[in-house]
Amino acid sequence: MLFFASQYQKLLVYTSGQLYHTLDFLSIALTAFFSRGIMVTSCLYKLGLEKGPGTMSEEPKDKYLRISRDLRRDIQAGRWKIGDRIPSEAELSQKYGVSRGTVRSAIEQLVREQMLRKEQGRGTFVISAVPRLQKSVDWLASFTYQLQDVGIKPSTEVLEAGLMPAGQAEGRVIEGFGLSNTAQVVHIRRLRRGNGAPLAIQTVYLLPERCPGILDGDTDLTHLFKLYAERYNVRIAYAHEIIRVAIASEAEAALLEISPDDPVVIRDRISADQDEYRFEVLHSVDRGDRFEYRYHILGDSTRSIK
Repeated sequence: MLFFASQYQKLLVYTSGQLYHTLDFLSIALTAFFSRGIMVTSCLYKLGLEKGPGTMSEEPKDKYLRISRDLRRDIQAGRWKIGDRIPSEAELSQKYGVSRGTVRSAIEQLVREQMLRKEQGRGTFVISAVPRLQKSVDWLASFTYQLQDVGIKPSTEVLEAGLMPAGQAEGRVIEGFGLSNTAQVVHIRRLRRGNGAPLAIQTVYLLPERCPGILDGDTDLTHLFKLYAERYNVRIAYAHEIIRVAIASEAEAALLEISPDDPVVIRDRISADQDEYRFEVLHSVDRGDRFEYRYHILGDSTRSIK
């Protein structure tokens, strides 16, 4: 495929649909090429013509996700504060060059995250700067990745790290590792935050022989999945998790910045590595007002519907 540009024109090169590089050139002819998995194409504009950010083409879902990310970022950055009304669907539609239906989908996403509230005849208002996180129970990913995936800045505070008897551990440690009450386990207790707001208290239990040196003073305990992979060549492959609702204790409420007796979600997980050996037991206390758990239900195809 051959394309060329006349004098003082600008070539915009896009890679995989994203703006990749810009070249100014004089009367030249170029041959477009295809490399593995990458298509290079061109658009010609006169010098001085400003082109807004974006992609050459976007699917409707990509468009509404981009708009929802922008709105979420602006709320978290303080552009709109709690109680403020955001621009109307018509204004956002004109700004992004999309249909009002696409804008409506973006707003509905933030309504589900409990960051926005729609009021009939008045508009859409900010009600929280911290989104309600949607967690798929059939998706195993690090807490850090889950937050970053929806545009939230994660941070972690290590509260405790040391050895303790398995009988004193919370959660399913004895079940998970098949230990006696007196056997020693590594425990790492951390407070997980999103955009500075406390979201969960997580305690991880490990077998000392599987993670030598993990309690050394210079070990970074804020990104455990990364540590497992880089130091111990361990990848968490699958897990079995039990979820239940409980009432926050005074100590938990203080850390999570909620009221005592507010509801929390307890997640007790046993995780196995790529070789199917049990590697980690997690006990997590999640804020009840910040998480929404989703799962898929399959019908029993062996039974007839009556």
